[in-house]
Amino acid sequence: MAGPYASTLAKASDAPAGTLLPHLANPAAALRQVLAAHAVRSCDHIVEIGGAGLPITGFLTHRPDSVTVIDPKIPDFAAERLNGAPCRLRHRAAKLQEITLAPAHPYALILLGLSLKPFGRQGAIPSELLALAASADVLVIDYALDLERAQGQIGALLATRRTPPAIDLELTINDETLQAAGFDRRRFLVFEAAPTSAVTD
Repeated sequence: MAGPYASTLAKASDAPAGTLLPHLANPAAALRQVLAAHAVRSCDHIVEIGGAGLPITGFLTHRPDSVTVIDPKIPDFAAERLNGAPCRLRHRAAKLQEITLAPAHPYALILLGLSLKPFGRQGAIPSELLALAASADVLVIDYALDLERAQGQIGALLATRRTPPAIDLELTINDETLQAAGFDRRRFLVFEAAPTSAVTD
């Protein structure tokens, strides 16, 4: 198809992934995206924060209604289809603090490689992010156990959830580059929506 709309109808596989950090170049590092894609397969709307290099877009196997990836190192991209079905797909080259998000339910929030930074006067974990984490139907977080910044941020995110994680895994990725960076030991968490109480007469 030619014309002004051709780029917006591009396949997700055509989406530029952006900067892939050297310590995540080993194929084993992508296991986190594979697990995350499986965890969010029931969600119609996907929001990923920090997906440059390995955005969740190319790992999703279902047909969501929308996918939004936010990272200052990912090229802007827009498409209207994903996995052969209509989908509002957006990659936004921006900091989290610059974006207003109001996803419809059921939505998933994905934070792989948790290591957020402040922006201007706004903190690394603004109240808007905590609200998103609290109301997400599925929340997926991955972080390096030895990364001090992540250790200082995970507590606030965990406090947003009313129930324990459905999945709580500790992973070791045996890759020399990842080990040298100190990011080989990781924790992978999946939180699901709290069950609603059954109504009885």
